[in-house]
Amino acid sequence: MKAFSGYDEIKVNEYGERLKLGGHYCKILAISIQKIISKKDNKEYEQLVVKFDLDSDDEQKDFYKNKFVKDSETDALNAKWKGIYKLSIPENNSEEFIKKNFKTFITSIEESNPGYKWNWEENTLVGKRFGGVFGIEEFTSPTNGDTIPLTKIRFIRSIDSIKDCNIPKVKLADNTYIDYNEYIEKKKSKKETNDNSSNNNSSEGILGDDELPF
Repeated sequence: MKAFSGYDEIKVNEYGERLKLGGHYCKILAISIQKIISKKDNKEYEQLVVKFDLDSDDEQKDFYKNKFVKDSETDALNAKWKGIYKLSIPENNSEEFIKKNFKTFITSIEESNPGYKWNWEENTLVGKRFGGVFGIEEFTSPTNGDTIPLTKIRFIRSIDSIKDCNIPKVKLADNTYIDYNEYIEKKKSKKETNDNSSNNNSSEGILGDDELPF
């Protein structure tokens, strides 16, 4: 093969450490409020945007900081901080589950930070700790329709309550839920079926993956 120019200077994606599913100790780094237009009723609402990272006593501390640094080294213009949690800010006429989700978040902050009492000043949340329960949520790509599994915060809890928490059920693209272990088994089964199908359909004389000479 003939070498092409710039090969030695090209940086490749290094996926590195993956975030473990289940409970993590988190810390709020910044808070902001953004306005969004609801697809449901086309009205404007406010969201609380929580920028966070895994705290110093977590086994994967500074996970999002480390990921951001690596992404910046590869593509500084498109690197984004991935430790973001968004929460709808309720209004008087908001649905009950929106109000409940907001109070659950605030209560978890209060229980995780002794002496702290919510006073409706969002900036007082900066520096506070909370427990994040991470799980898989499927996302359908609008460009090609592919289903992508994403690791996201599924629940906010107090620090003490996440020590022995289980991995939450997987939220599928059709908004149904399935047990995590069952989800993994189905993925394995599907992969094995696809692998067997590929092997059976291979043409004579073409090397399969197991036969590649390198």
